[in-house]
Amino acid sequence: MGAPVMMNKSGAARMSAAANDLERELRSRMKTADSYEKQAVSAPANGAAAASIAYLAAAPLIGGAVMLVARPYENAEVILSLMASYGAALVLFFAGVRWGVAVMRPEGPTMRALAGAALPFALGMPLLAGFDATLRIGALMALMLILLIDDLGATRRGHGAPAWYLGVRAPLTALVQVAFVIALAAAMR
Repeated sequence: MGAPVMMNKSGAARMSAAANDLERELRSRMKTADSYEKQAVSAPANGAAAASIAYLAAAPLIGGAVMLVARPYENAEVILSLMASYGAALVLFFAGVRWGVAVMRPEGPTMRALAGAALPFALGMPLLAGFDATLRIGALMALMLILLIDDLGATRRGHGAPAWYLGVRAPLTALVQVAFVIALAAAMR
């Protein structure tokens, strides 16, 4: 055992200030927890807004597919190339969402989660380049499907995006895939 510690007035004042700081920090964290709870309650409304914007974001791909069905031989290469570039931008967006989910975890990001966000970015960037659009679209379709499956698994394990996001993301991915298939089929006739 050590000798008893004698505390002078300045030491007591420092301890009191530290206790006050700790109390303020605790109150701040409780407000943050209340904020998260309120966000969770309002998630369905926010999810509906996100769904509207997400489906609107698919419009360029749907438009490209419709244009190729209407006039398959007119500017097919240009339209497919633009669709591939836009699809690559979507993959980069999905990578950004994955990064946001990884860094927002209360316990901090894991190396696996950060790599899971960086890898789609690294794979999506070259797909912006101007090489064969048909190959780019094929790669995008595979990459988007793999990302969706991985995102669904991460959410199931409790390490992914909120369920409402995947409720938007899964149909959006299906819609993008259908637009790509229709565009490729129309361009190859």
